[in-house]
Amino acid sequence: MKKAIVLLVAVTLGLTTAVSAKKLPAAAASLPADFKQEITKHIDYPNFAKENFVEGEVWMKVTLDENSTVKIVDLSSTNPELGEHVKKELSDLTLENTSMKVGSIYFMKVKFDLVNM
Repeated sequence: MKKAIVLLVAVTLGLTTAVSAKKLPAAAASLPADFKQEITKHIDYPNFAKENFVEGEVWMKVTLDENSTVKIVDLSSTNPELGEHVKKELSDLTLENTSMKVGSIYFMKVKFDLVNM
């Protein structure tokens, strides 16, 4: 089973999303490659989404606390179930030896795409 594709997205003022998604401010730092790789290991395409042909995107702002634990600062998604899945997968994730700076906020997008999984 392939992992969900994690993509870095440049935040622009014109960023809009479907239905329940909301705008996220453009105040985030560039996402370090090692963090992107680690996140890719921890977020699988959920079975409920594959079985029901659900696709979507989850945008989030994340930070690293003083204990090296990843914290989601803000999250928005085109599908609430996918957003909850990402929250669950990243809850209590601790990263050692990452180039993320404690307290810095990073913006990332997770794309769930059945064609390219």
